[in-house]
Amino acid sequence: MSTTTTVLTTTDILPSSVPKLLLTGLNWTMFSIHFQEAIKAKGFWGHFDGSVPQPSVSDPPTAAEAALAAQWDKDECSAKALLTHCIPDSTLVRVYAKLLLKECWDLVVTKYTKKGLFAQADLHTRFMELRCPDKGNVREFLDALRVKKEELSTYGVTIDQKDYRSTIISSLPMHLSNFALNLLAGMRLYSSLKTIDLDSLIMLISEESECNVSQCSCRSA
Repeated sequence: MSTTTTVLTTTDILPSSVPKLLLTGLNWTMFSIHFQEAIKAKGFWGHFDGSVPQPSVSDPPTAAEAALAAQWDKDECSAKALLTHCIPDSTLVRVYAKLLLKECWDLVVTKYTKKGLFAQADLHTRFMELRCPDKGNVREFLDALRVKKEELSTYGVTIDQKDYRSTIISSLPMHLSNFALNLLAGMRLYSSLKTIDLDSLIMLISEESECNVSQCSCRSA
């Protein structure tokens, strides 16, 4: 009984690192990476990419051929079950009628690669359009922007340094945007690195914003 439980645990269940595929395809990149690694660890990947084809048997089959075919069918079913557990129901309906697991996987890859790219492009655009609210707390906004950048990476959305720097500057009120641009210009003129670490830039902008707020409070007091 304990042996059966161990087999079910290690063979028929995916690790928690494999997320359920979202219908939007937003997490397709990370899903496909974790899913493939988990399937390869279980020894079933050949059923997905077709490198382990269904064995041919003679008529009537020999005992060895029958045993080999039976094992292949069992592995095919186990591998297919792993896939169906982590894809949306609407996709499950489409792939379930396919005879071979490779056909199922090819359909999933084609469908979600396109959806994933579209979803990632949309998230990238939304990030670039973020703006600090009027009279908002600049430090809190920039800290949230930094967190958002890291969150997007979990969906396969990469915000490179150029786009990150551009978003920081364009998201700020005009006086702080000019302050940031002057800092960058000074670094290009006087620093051997010709640039500034963006975390340091965020810190300096936050300090400048808080200094301005403090000065305004003193004048109005």
